[in-house]
Amino acid sequence: MRGPKVIVVGGGTMGSATAWALAARGAEVTVLERFSHVHEYGSHSGYTRIIRESYHEGAGYVPLVRRADALWRALGEKAGETLLVRTGMVEFGPEDDPDYQGAIAACVSAGVEHELMDAAAARRRFPIAVPAGWTACFTPSGGYLRVGPCLEALKREAMSLGAAWRTGARVREVALGERPRVLLDDGALLPADQVVVTAGAYLPGLLPGFMPGKLKVLRRVLAWTRPDPAEIDRLAAMPVWASFGPAGFVYGFPYGHEGVTGFKLACHVPPPEVGAAEAGVDPERVDRAIHPADLAPLAAFLAEYLPAGRGEFVHATVCLYTCTPSTDFVIDHVPGDRRAWVAGGFSGHGFKFAPAIGELVADAVLTGAAPEALRAFARARHAG
Repeated sequence: MRGPKVIVVGGGTMGSATAWALAARGAEVTVLERFSHVHEYGSHSGYTRIIRESYHEGAGYVPLVRRADALWRALGEKAGETLLVRTGMVEFGPEDDPDYQGAIAACVSAGVEHELMDAAAARRRFPIAVPAGWTACFTPSGGYLRVGPCLEALKREAMSLGAAWRTGARVREVALGERPRVLLDDGALLPADQVVVTAGAYLPGLLPGFMPGKLKVLRRVLAWTRPDPAEIDRLAAMPVWASFGPAGFVYGFPYGHEGVTGFKLACHVPPPEVGAAEAGVDPERVDRAIHPADLAPLAAFLAEYLPAGRGEFVHATVCLYTCTPSTDFVIDHVPGDRRAWVAGGFSGHGFKFAPAIGELVADAVLTGAAPEALRAFARARHAG
């Protein structure tokens, strides 16, 4: 028996994962993506994403990370290529930083294997100038995901299960009348039984009434340096890493060749005095050029905390975050209509969860009710 006809609006990270999970459950799925399948206009640019269990955003995320980890590995085995690279993760910061302590607390409460070390031990083990009085936390389960292969694997699996993909299909409106319909820019009107909107940074413009005034799109810059050749072996042997402190939440990867040859880093959350004044951007008009002011804080961070990574910036790109006030996700049906579901507000930390979120959203769409694991992300939680 044929399942319901579901249109997924937005074929990026969460759209691809949701399409895969819906198709696996027998739905007739069509994905509408305005750009190409893998592109640099949303939230998955930059070739790699960290996966971690030391979740300072809350230990409640850890079971989702673990489920996603297992699904990524299974997808990789089926695809015959590595999607998840296990490097371990080291995080470091001052004892009084609440987010750093939150990462450690998540490890303790969720039973995540971890190793705490003082600054001197961390400096001996990693090419990081951890300040005296700070500590470091190493988690063997950390690593990174290869963005392009991950998204291609999800699409390939979804299509093998019958899902259809349309790129270059810009959605103008989601109309919920007697039957849900999706209006494209070219005038085509596509009917469906259910609609899932996974439009990332373009969500507030497409569904302005879903969370009015609550979603902010932020511009982030990811950059790569070319370090001194004498440092490359040490940098290549590093785990993925993150720093909590006066520079904000800065993170990075081992030296490598994934997309760009170099040493990749970025600032996830700027210092409070900068973040408090940060205005949202319009994804249709965002400045995608890279300016000296974008790179200066990263250069200063390297000079102080990771001097082995210093060097000429050889590449940089813009990534867009769609943030809720709490930075927790928002996954729910459109108010008053369970034929349309939204998965968004991933606030810059959603990629790792994609296959696990896709499963949960598919179950919500096909049953009309959010699974228990999604209730923490209900729209009402962000209404205050």
